[in-house]
Amino acid sequence: MLKKLSYCTAILFAVLSIVSCKTVQQANLKEIKPFVGIWDVTNHPGSKIVFKSDGSFYNLVKENGTKIVTHSGSFKVLSNNFYVLDITYARADATYQLAGKQYINSFELSENNQKMKMTGVVDARNGGSKLEWTDQLVKVNAID
Repeated sequence: MLKKLSYCTAILFAVLSIVSCKTVQQANLKEIKPFVGIWDVTNHPGSKIVFKSDGSFYNLVKENGTKIVTHSGSFKVLSNNFYVLDITYARADATYQLAGKQYINSFELSENNQKMKMTGVVDARNGGSKLEWTDQLVKVNAID
């Protein structure tokens, strides 16, 4: 009887453990969910950032009526206030060293996740001064 009870308890524990486990992808999706969407960069009119649920992102700017991707790559939320960008593409005429770099930035989401403040530092090309930046973002429904 005791052996049967121990066996049933072990099976129940195993089933509960499996059901309660999250995959890395499920855990990451929960962490990045507030980021996912289209964001207007209000302090740079015409600029947008698109964060996708697969962990990719791209920045757009409107120049002469045309939308241009300035840089893109992947992102991951590290904690409640930090995220990392792995930038795999940047336009050739970029002032700052973006492509092939990884940057850890900070963020602060509004209570309803519709506004976000981001801050960070990027390296300059050819030994120039680094850029400390702060962007104010507002979530929007579409790229106009």
